[in-house]
Amino acid sequence: MKKFFFGMTVDDVALADWCKADNLQKLIDFFDGEGIPATFFVVPMDEESGLPFNELPGGYVEIIQAAQQRGHAFAQHGLCHNRFELGIPPDMILDLPHEVENKCYARENAEALAKEHSTENCRATLRKGREILEKALGFPIRGFRAPALQESPGMFQALFEEGYLFDSSACLQETGWDYILDRMNVPPHEITRERWQQLRRKFQGCLLPLTCDYTWYLTPEKYAAAMRLAQHDFRQSLEADIPFVTVCHVDPVFGGEGIRFLHELFEFARNEAARMGRDVCFENLETIAAIF
Repeated sequence: MKKFFFGMTVDDVALADWCKADNLQKLIDFFDGEGIPATFFVVPMDEESGLPFNELPGGYVEIIQAAQQRGHAFAQHGLCHNRFELGIPPDMILDLPHEVENKCYARENAEALAKEHSTENCRATLRKGREILEKALGFPIRGFRAPALQESPGMFQALFEEGYLFDSSACLQETGWDYILDRMNVPPHEITRERWQQLRRKFQGCLLPLTCDYTWYLTPEKYAAAMRLAQHDFRQSLEADIPFVTVCHVDPVFGGEGIRFLHELFEFARNEAARMGRDVCFENLETIAAIF
């Protein structure tokens, strides 16, 4: 059977207030039990203290190194997870209630931010974060996802010039953020190969767009709608023959029904792919990027 690729990813590793080391370990153990090699995006530096992630409490280095040996991939998630360190987040994120000040700042400082996000500046930011990760972890960092999916032309050019294997800073399913805002009647965006290819043109290397996070503090009341959205996105990715890449966040996935949801989604993916005569392959993004 022809292979179909499923890339499970996790954001905000080592980000203060959003990642407890115990939850990270539980999530890794969950994926191991499901037979899922995931890709984890690590924040290199704590913004408030200026400390590199490996000097924060929690023993992140040991957790990550052990997981990497078991087939999980670890990639870079910005430098400090500052909203504007490499670009500007999309409207779907700036429209969230806690982003009001950032949305105003982006609007009022658009010209200054464009200058700040030069290729040269972005290269320096990327390099600083990558060096922290590689020095602490002892293995190459080959992938990237921008904090809050921010982007700029300078960022994508810098990623190419710095030799990253892949980027995953583009989104195919904005409706997931409508659900976070309780706008449950917003219809899903259509996922097509044409849209996927259009997003990939932003980066000269391999760009692997994601769908969305279906599990963000997922309540029982939203569970069925979130599952319908995920199944819609999986089916359309399957029809378009493009990798299905989704994301969860370390603490929020444990703040509701997220783990149960992922288990059910993995089962659905296996069954639906088989029904369509395809062999679903769960792989980390480094492996998928080498193919696409």
